[in-house]
Amino acid sequence: MERDGAPLSVPPLRIMPDPLVARCIYSRKCYMNPLNQCMSFSDLYEDVFRTFQFLQSDVIELQYSVPGCEACFLRSERDFQMLFCGARIHKLECVDISVLKIGGSCSNTCSVDSRSEVVDEDDYLGEAFRIEVHKSYLSDEWSSYIHHVGEKFHGAAELREKLRKYAIAVGFEFVFFRNDLDRIHAICSNVGTEGCDWHLRAHSSSANGCLYITELNNIHTCKGVVRTQKHKLLGSKVVKTCIAADVSYNLSLKPREIMSKFKSTYGFDISYKVALKAKQSAKEAIYGSDADSFSKLSWYKEAVLESNPGSSFVLEVDPSTNRFHRLFVAYGGCIEGFQFCLPVLYVDGTFGKSIYKGQILSATGRNGNQGFYPLAICFCDSETETNWTFFFKHLKSLLEPQGRVITFISDRGTGLLSAFDKVFAGHPHLFCYKHLVANLAGKYRGKGNSVMIEEVKKKFFKVAYSSTEKEYRFNLRLLRQEGGAEIIDPFLAEIPVERWCRAFYTGGRYGIMANGIAESFNSWISLERLMPVYCMLDQTRIKQMEQMGKRRDEAQRWTTELTPKMEERLKVQMEKSRRFSVHYSSHGVYEVRSDFSYVVNISEHSCSCVKWQINCFPCPHGLAAIQAASENVYDDIDKYFRVDMFKKSYSSPIRPITNVDMSSSESATDFILPPLAKRPPGRPRVKRFKSIGETEKKLIRCGRCGKMGTHNKKRCTEPLVQ
Repeated sequence: MERDGAPLSVPPLRIMPDPLVARCIYSRKCYMNPLNQCMSFSDLYEDVFRTFQFLQSDVIELQYSVPGCEACFLRSERDFQMLFCGARIHKLECVDISVLKIGGSCSNTCSVDSRSEVVDEDDYLGEAFRIEVHKSYLSDEWSSYIHHVGEKFHGAAELREKLRKYAIAVGFEFVFFRNDLDRIHAICSNVGTEGCDWHLRAHSSSANGCLYITELNNIHTCKGVVRTQKHKLLGSKVVKTCIAADVSYNLSLKPREIMSKFKSTYGFDISYKVALKAKQSAKEAIYGSDADSFSKLSWYKEAVLESNPGSSFVLEVDPSTNRFHRLFVAYGGCIEGFQFCLPVLYVDGTFGKSIYKGQILSATGRNGNQGFYPLAICFCDSETETNWTFFFKHLKSLLEPQGRVITFISDRGTGLLSAFDKVFAGHPHLFCYKHLVANLAGKYRGKGNSVMIEEVKKKFFKVAYSSTEKEYRFNLRLLRQEGGAEIIDPFLAEIPVERWCRAFYTGGRYGIMANGIAESFNSWISLERLMPVYCMLDQTRIKQMEQMGKRRDEAQRWTTELTPKMEERLKVQMEKSRRFSVHYSSHGVYEVRSDFSYVVNISEHSCSCVKWQINCFPCPHGLAAIQAASENVYDDIDKYFRVDMFKKSYSSPIRPITNVDMSSSESATDFILPPLAKRPPGRPRVKRFKSIGETEKKLIRCGRCGKMGTHNKKRCTEPLVQ
C-alpha cells in the first residue's frame, strides 16, 4: 500500500525482552495476559474489562502485589510503569493483578433497602429461577490473541487465524485491505458506514520471516461490538483448527457430533455445512489429499519389500495414462504364520469410503483361539471377475508353497464364483448360509408377509444345519411346505448342496457356516476405509503389527495344552460326556448310549452324530469313548487348536517401517494419477445397504387383528373374521 504517493516504509523493530505475565483475577476466575512496556495502562484496563464482560456502567479498580506490598494501586500510566520496575527489582516473571468492582450497575437483578445494602436475589430463588454461573469456554482466550504493537506471529497464516478468532471473541467483523504473505492490513468492516477507526498493520521481518504488528488501533467507535453465538467469520477454516485433534482421534466423528461438541466446548453455534467441511479439511490436513496418496504407493511398495522380507506387494498402473489400477499386498509375517492357522480362508469384498471409493478385497484366516487372522488385501475399483482373478492368482502363489488344502468360504459376491473356479478349481468352497437365507428372503418380495418370511428363514437354517441326509430330507420337506415348492426348488437347484449343507460336505469345515470372520475384519478396518489409500494401507499394517505383537505376548502367558477358548470348550464337552455309558465293540470302536445310541470310531475321529467330523473337535460321545479307552483326550484333538501352533502363527512379526528418507527416495518422485471415478449423485454413503433378508424387524402384536407382524392397528389391512 502507498500513502501520499510514497511507499510505506517499515519502521525498525525493537527486540523486546521476555514479556511479564500477569494473572488477572476476578471472582475466583482468572486468565493469563502477557505484558510488556510497549503496552499502555488503557490497553490493560480495556482488555480486563472486556475479558470479564463488565457492563458499560461498571467501574473497576486494578491492584497488584509484590513482595513487601500486598496491594499496590494500578490506576495510571505511572503505576503501570512502576509495576515493571517492581517486577524487575524482585526478579518476578508473573504478577497477580486483582480486579475489584467498585461501582456501576449490578449484573443480576438486585433490590436495595434503606441502608443501601445490595442483596443478590439468587440467594432466595429456587434452583430453576437462578441465573446460571458463567461457564468457561476454550474460546475465552481468543480475546487475548491481539494485544499490542510488536506482537510476533510465525507467518501470515498464524496471524490470519488468530485475528479471526480475536474478532469472533470480541464480537466484530473486519476485512483485509491488504492480505499478502509479508504484509497484512485489516480494518473494521464498519469503517465505511460508521467510520470506525479500528485497524491493524503487520509486516514481515527479513531477518526471521516472522510477522510483527507495526500499527494497531484496538478501540472500536462503531456500535454493536458484542460477542454473539453465531459469527460470519466462524467458518470451516477456524473450526478446522479446533477439531483437528478430535478428528485425528476419531475419524468417524459425525457433523452433528462436531456441532454439539463445539457448542459445549467453545460456546458458539456452527452450521452442519461448516462442521462437515471443517471435518473434511482437518482430515486432509492430517492424512493428506486422496489424489496425492496414490503417488506414495511406489515408495510404500519398496519400503514394505525391504523391511518385511517374504512379503508380496503387487502394484499395477495403467502405462498409457499412468493412472492407478489395483494393488495386492500380504506381509511376510502373516504369510509365514498362516501355515500354523486353521486351513480355512474367508474371502469377501467391502467398499472404501474415500472420495475415490473403490473396493477392498480381503482373505482372512482363523487362528486356533477362534480369532481372525488377516492374510492379504487387494484394493481395486470394483468387484469384477477380472479383479477377483487378479486377487486369487496372487493369493494362490502364497498358498501353494505351504502344501495345504484350504477350505474357502464366501458370500458368492459379484464375479467371485467364476474367478474362483478358474484359479482354485477343485478346492473346497463353502457358501455363507446367512447370505443364502437373505437371498432366499428376497424371493418373497411382495409375495408374503413378514411372519411367513421369518418362518421360511428358520426352516432354511434347520436345512443348512442338518447333520445327516435323512435329517436334510425331513427339514427340506418342511421348508417346501412353508415357503412353497415353486420358490424353494428353483432357488436350491442353482446352488450345489455340498457347499451350504453340513450333511453333504465330507471335508473338515471346522464348524464354519457363515462368513462372520470376514465381516469382523471389514468392521475392524472401518475407520481406515475412510482414509486415502496410502494411509489406509499403512494404518491397517500398523493395526496388524500391533495385534500380532499383543497376541504373541499374550500366548507366552498361557499354561494350558489348548488355546483358552478351546480349553474352555473341552471342559464343557467333558462335563456333558459324564452322562453317557460306553460299550466296547472292537479296536477303537464303541457304542455310546444315553437316550439315543451313537457309534464312535476313535481312530477315524468320527461319531454318528457327525459333530466330530463337522467341527474337527471331539463331541461329548467321542470324549466318553476316549476316556473309556484310557487314552489322553488331547491326543485326539486337532493340532491347530494347540497353544504351540498358536505361538508359531505369531512368531514372525510384521516389521516396522520408517519414512524419514521418503523425500530422498527415487520412487518418491513417481507420480501416479488417481483412478477415474465419477462421483455418484447424493451424499456419499459410508454404510452398505442391507438386503431385505438381512433386515430383521421386531415382531409386534397388532391391536386390531391380533396377529404377530410388523404392522400396528393403524396400518392393519388384514380381513377380520366375525
